[in-house]
Amino acid sequence: MTYRVGHHSTSDDSSAYRSKKEVEDWKRKDNPLTRLRKYLEARGWWNDALEVEHKTAIRAAILKEFAAAEKQKKPPLSDLFTDVYDQLTPALREQEKELHDLIERYPEYYPTDDHAKSS
Repeated sequence: MTYRVGHHSTSDDSSAYRSKKEVEDWKRKDNPLTRLRKYLEARGWWNDALEVEHKTAIRAAILKEFAAAEKQKKPPLSDLFTDVYDQLTPALREQEKELHDLIERYPEYYPTDDHAKSS
């Protein structure tokens, strides 16, 4: 069993229902990552040198993928409205129209060249 040390979401403030001391105690004594690390180190399967090596390689791989992803077009703006509902609700149709009107009125503030075109 693990303990959620973070908030549920950005709108949740867990300090309203648990103390900072409680969270810190759990982080210190029952952190699953700490327990796994100690287990691996006790068996000689992990050490600081391996950690540095893996972190360096993983960071390089992630940065390479970020660079490749940044070259891709972003999804069409229409996806903001069509990705959840099969049929748009009247409220969503109105929001989509408002967005398009805003983009047309102020293109210098809302560039769309980096988005794929809607199909």
